[in-house]
Amino acid sequence: MTTPEQLDHLEPTQAAKPAKRRAYSPDLSRELGRVAPWDFPLLAAVVLLMGLGAVMVYSATINESTQLLGDGAAKLKVHLVHLSVAIGLLVTFTFFDYKKIRPWVYIGLLGVVGLLVLVILWGVEAGNARRWLALPGFNVQPAEIAKLGFVIYLAHSIAKKGARIQRFTVAFIPHLMIMSVLILLALMQPDFGTSVILVVLMFTMLFAAGTRVSFIMLFVFVGGFLIFQAIAHNDMRLGRFLATLDPWGHRDGRGYQMVASQIAIGSGGSTGQGIGYGGQTLTGFLPEGETDFILGVIGEQIGVIGMLLVAGAFMMIIYRGMRIAARTEDAFGRFLAFGITLLLGLQAVINMLVAVALVPTKGLTLPFVSYGGSSMLINAIAVGILLNISRSHGLATVRAYAPAPEPKAPKARPTLRHQQGAAPSGLRKWLRWPRRKKRQTLEEVLE
Repeated sequence: MTTPEQLDHLEPTQAAKPAKRRAYSPDLSRELGRVAPWDFPLLAAVVLLMGLGAVMVYSATINESTQLLGDGAAKLKVHLVHLSVAIGLLVTFTFFDYKKIRPWVYIGLLGVVGLLVLVILWGVEAGNARRWLALPGFNVQPAEIAKLGFVIYLAHSIAKKGARIQRFTVAFIPHLMIMSVLILLALMQPDFGTSVILVVLMFTMLFAAGTRVSFIMLFVFVGGFLIFQAIAHNDMRLGRFLATLDPWGHRDGRGYQMVASQIAIGSGGSTGQGIGYGGQTLTGFLPEGETDFILGVIGEQIGVIGMLLVAGAFMMIIYRGMRIAARTEDAFGRFLAFGITLLLGLQAVINMLVAVALVPTKGLTLPFVSYGGSSMLINAIAVGILLNISRSHGLATVRAYAPAPEPKAPKARPTLRHQQGAAPSGLRKWLRWPRRKKRQTLEEVLE
């Protein structure tokens, strides 16, 4: 053991050096580097659904009839084009500040109303409905744009009203007027599924904003009565409702699609019959297998495991979206994230319930999986906005809680003594030394 007297005779290099504490750097580069530019679990779930959807669209459309009539991969090629554009839009809106959307909310809403009017007047009719606008090389479904546009409008309006949203006139009058116009135009196509989604979106977002439950329940009862009347006085809707109650009793009519989907899911079992195989798919007995009933194709070829994989991916999207909404301090961003998550979740749940014959057919696609350009592009934009809200919140959190960088001390200017001839020592200081009007030589400086 070393005594204190011996420590006095030690060299400075031999003495115990005190441990240096690492000073915290006020530079934000390390903190900002830890902030992910996007929500990776959310993005991974969307990419998984997109990849699985491309495989299933090809598997649902490649059969003997398509091969005999022409190119069996024609729909796959179109779907891949839609997918490529959707990925580009997703990346673009991920890095586009969502707050810049607010000044264009009402102009966009007028544009949506105009598109819905155009589709009623000059839309393409298919399946006893007129829902598409024919453009060169592409068909647009304005109802898909209306859903996202209505969510953005609600988020902007609720954030602007703030605490006043608890008043009856403030919460319902303006929103009911906008929703009524959109629903009226949707029913004229007719598109009952979009109308139901718009109603659920409005009342759920108002409930999340703090509107009184008594007001919402009043409209729920009134709305339920109106929906009952709309179903009871329309033969097509009433037939679909009765077919849902007993699809096998209507398997030759309205319940044909639901029965075919149930047979496909049941024949797939736990692990499925294999990708590219399946009696319902290959024979074409399952109609609309690449769009509304693609979950039946997944159940037949990949089995319950594939269906659980799809359900798990959507559960991840809903969880991450609600998490983003809960952590966002900006009111507009919070309600926008909640509305987008609700929109994606509603469409996914309704499509899955239709595939297993628990609700009547609504003509709604499975987001990111089904074949359909308008649905794919709009949903990609919605997820891009959601990722941007998450990214903006992460950067704002770092800037709010991390210490700001200390201002750099100003550089010392040369003193008068230096200017009169006493040169700083060293070549580097000499290079920074202010020169006189008359250039000095190196020998004059070193004297």
